[in-house]
Amino acid sequence: MTIGCPIQQDRTAYENGQWEDQNPLRPGGIDLTRRAIALCDLRAGARVLDLGCGSGEGTEYLYRKLRFDTIGMDLSASACRSSRRRDRELPIVCADATRLPFASASADALIAECVLSLINDKSPALAEFNRVLKPGGRLAITDMYTRRPDAMSRLYSMRRVCVFGMIKRPELESELVRLGFSIEVWEDHTDALRNLIARFVFEQGSLEQLWTSSQTKPAESQQISDALKAARPGYFLLVADKPEVKVHRGEQL
Repeated sequence: MTIGCPIQQDRTAYENGQWEDQNPLRPGGIDLTRRAIALCDLRAGARVLDLGCGSGEGTEYLYRKLRFDTIGMDLSASACRSSRRRDRELPIVCADATRLPFASASADALIAECVLSLINDKSPALAEFNRVLKPGGRLAITDMYTRRPDAMSRLYSMRRVCVFGMIKRPELESELVRLGFSIEVWEDHTDALRNLIARFVFEQGSLEQLWTSSQTKPAESQQISDALKAARPGYFLLVADKPEVKVHRGEQL
């Protein structure tokens, strides 16, 4: 999971990539990846796109352990370099999730872990996910969501890290249905988020380092903290199907 911007001074601990070469900086880590893929029930050799691949641990797991025809993708050039350092043979592409460099109906599954919450306009990205999936393809999303959608307005105008782009469940489900997806699974994994927060605080000393830098004023930091508490962050796993193309009397419906 990466923010998709180069390492610079005065950025947050997350944006600076301080954890980039460690285990995945996302709730549930590889265990939740494993759960998502199991729910997708893919055949051997399936083409799987791993969006927001970060340091490449998930891509490596899909490619080496499960032997899927996997391509990892991330917007951040530094993340792509990190993935290649992990395994030079990993197929890694540096690209934007709203403009995927893949042919239509070319993937059996697409997994997006901590990706949508980093995208301002989620509809074009979801439309791209739909475009590249084959009929019958599986979409697996793990990400942050708000358990108090009415409290999100205060966060949308703040800094762009995943906690400020938390997903509203009704909006996501409505857009997926509009695109023709059938939502098969929604699981709450907020405990995994709590575990990651505890780990971050233990290693970094403060959770505020996720959204503050040396440029952040104490008053602004407190406002962000209060707004986050009001929004009640959670974490979810969603699996959806792209329906098969039905044929009736020789014509596609």
